[in-house]
Amino acid sequence: MLKKLLLASCLLVSINIQAQNADVRIGQLINESNWFELERELKETSANSISPFLRQLATVMTHHYFNRPDSACIVLADLLNNHQQELGDQTMSMVVLLSTNLVRIGHFNDAADLLQNLYDQLTAIGTDSTLTEPYKAQAQQYRALAACGPLYQPLHESDEYRIPMVINDKDGQRSIEMDGSINGKEGRFLFDTGAGVNLITPELAKEYGLRSLNTDITVGGIGGMKQGGYAIADTLRIGGTTWINVPFAVIDMQTGHEEADKFSEKHQLSPVIGLPVMFCMQEIQLDFEHRELVVPATPTPNPQSKSNLIRTETEGLQLKTADEAGTHVYLHFDTGCYYTYMQPTWYNRHQKEVDSTGVPDSLRMAGIGGVSITRTYKLPRMKIRIGNGTATIDSVNVNTGIDLHTGQLNTTAFSDGAEDGVLGLNALEKFSKVILNLKDMYMEAIPFTEK
Repeated sequence: MLKKLLLASCLLVSINIQAQNADVRIGQLINESNWFELERELKETSANSISPFLRQLATVMTHHYFNRPDSACIVLADLLNNHQQELGDQTMSMVVLLSTNLVRIGHFNDAADLLQNLYDQLTAIGTDSTLTEPYKAQAQQYRALAACGPLYQPLHESDEYRIPMVINDKDGQRSIEMDGSINGKEGRFLFDTGAGVNLITPELAKEYGLRSLNTDITVGGIGGMKQGGYAIADTLRIGGTTWINVPFAVIDMQTGHEEADKFSEKHQLSPVIGLPVMFCMQEIQLDFEHRELVVPATPTPNPQSKSNLIRTETEGLQLKTADEAGTHVYLHFDTGCYYTYMQPTWYNRHQKEVDSTGVPDSLRMAGIGGVSITRTYKLPRMKIRIGNGTATIDSVNVNTGIDLHTGQLNTTAFSDGAEDGVLGLNALEKFSKVILNLKDMYMEAIPFTEK
């Protein structure tokens, strides 16, 4: 009997240690914002090895970043109703996270109620208005969108759609465009995975007859933040697909930089179709061999064992891949950017190698909010891996983050240390087809067949 008691006691201690170790690992991954590893850890660790609160918190974060908003809302509601004491200071951020996921499933009024309630509570305890006003403004924005009725409602049947892909070349800057119409007016639109919202200039919003909403929006870009408004397209047609009640952010694209603005005037920016429409499509196949954008009737099953794509805080897409040495590399996926380049985060880890083999160069970027010109090095070649596909691009700029004129560090919207680089269109063109699946959150690339 004593031996049995001792054995049971040792087993209990062992289980407790395993649980503690699992909690430490899970907690560390959450603190590091390492969502890919957190997803793997949750799948490989038994549920009873993690404390109930921490498992719920980890589940919420993975559902949020891997674009599972329905289930994220359910788990977030449980956290807020049953674990507020454990959440402590994290309660407010969980409320904001719940509002974000409610918006993703179209519950704008519920999201507005949450943020308005948060604003009221913070105001009642005397919180500085600079901290509370954004919640009030966001709630008002959600109310305005809710008043428009259900957004992104499809008029087309569920089926396969093939949309001609137009590769537009503007002074060496290539982009993917597609023909369609807004409110019945024909036009050509930019396909931009780097846009977290659909974008249009004030001039084009008027030309296409968009309905302006009495609400403000702030959009981030190359030079920082820029104010604009929301407007609604009654109909948006792309190829054989048609959607009604489609919001666009109306933004003045003038940067204040003479050369960049002259370029913009010469090449007027088309309406930008961003990620919100792509999430409705669920999957888009960029077929470069046949110059088509293919929207399949049903999303393609993931050929990989796990997701390699997340939805970021800035409403962008981040691809997890690996370099030639097998080291993890995290890339912002942006078809609105032609050239693939590496960011200061990657440069700081490879500085010795880059300084010795790279050719000094500069990187000029113009976009919402201004212009950035930074010191770079050009590497002769780099292998790019997307899912199971690998291709080599001839040259890659490595951004040091140092302003070419002032010599000071010049941070941009995507060089905050969260990502190693930007995956642009020139890398995608090396493949026959690139599958962007936003249902199961993965990217897969299929190389050209050697002839």
